[in-house]
Amino acid sequence: MKHSANRRSSVGAEPPAPLDEIDLALVNALQAAPRASWTLVGRALGISPITAARRWERLHSRGLAWVTAYGGPFVQEMHCSAFVEVDCMPARLRAITERLVRDPHITGVEQVSGGTDLFLTVMVPDLTALSRLAIDVIGAQEGVTATRSMIATHLFTEGSRWDLRSLDRRQRGLLRPTSSETLPAGPAILAPEDRPLLIALGADGRLGYGELAELTGMSESTVRRRLGRMLREGTVVPRCEIAQSVSGFPTFVHYLADVPSTELAHVGASIAAVNEVRMCAAIAARHGLLITAWVRSLPDTRRLEAHLAERFPHLVVEDRRLTLANPKRMGHLLDTEGRSIDFVPMDMWS
Repeated sequence: MKHSANRRSSVGAEPPAPLDEIDLALVNALQAAPRASWTLVGRALGISPITAARRWERLHSRGLAWVTAYGGPFVQEMHCSAFVEVDCMPARLRAITERLVRDPHITGVEQVSGGTDLFLTVMVPDLTALSRLAIDVIGAQEGVTATRSMIATHLFTEGSRWDLRSLDRRQRGLLRPTSSETLPAGPAILAPEDRPLLIALGADGRLGYGELAELTGMSESTVRRRLGRMLREGTVVPRCEIAQSVSGFPTFVHYLADVPSTELAHVGASIAAVNEVRMCAAIAARHGLLITAWVRSLPDTRRLEAHLAERFPHLVVEDRRLTLANPKRMGHLLDTEGRSIDFVPMDMWS
């Protein structure tokens, strides 16, 4: 079934009820294997494929969970991924946010605490394009007073590897790998003709081969061959997302940290394995490391920071950003409860 990315009519204004254990396990199963068949998901969870599909449709239609897709670490590092802090006049913050969420190069938008107002995740072809975006798009907004770009030079981990930890080892073993699509292959190549597939999967990473063929104008056999290669090589990364209000981890925090250059690779890789850490990247900026985590409460942000300081003596956390609102995450526009209500194609080449 093809799903519309725009769910404004199906998402209610009331806060959603907590998810039950089966729904949480279902989301976790798709975090482990976003394109797994309902037969495989049902086998891992001990439910029928029909039940798995029906429950997912209910979650998806309400904007509580969805699968997106984007260029993997190879694609991001061959191009330019960056994080842009934006200072705004308070009276213009809402209007600026409403315009920036519609830009295809800005994949994430957060309103944050600390020394800035907006924290943007951007993907562009190169540094020149980043300069144009910062000056001609972001900086040109009425009410923007300053921007600061932090360019990712290496991703130690990113959001597709974070999960709810609702599955046991046996269940994970059933789901990974789901098929030959997930096995490593030769060198990664993202050809220009692959880009329509990448963009289409951003709206719904579980689209079938026939649906993708219809959207891209390719034959189904071509879609099957190209997508299989992209998944094997990691040039496309599907990722299952969940609304923050029902995730059990409603508090988002960014740490800006310093670590000696000689320790960066070791410390970054080790931090990436910490359960709460959702993203860890080496950055070209005033501070050398950006760590993003999802935790259960505000006090947990300090507990996590203390844990990182104790475990990694070379690490010095210099600044923090707490997310106050997250109107856009990996192309999907979110309401105040974190539910997906619309989608802006992530097209770094546009």
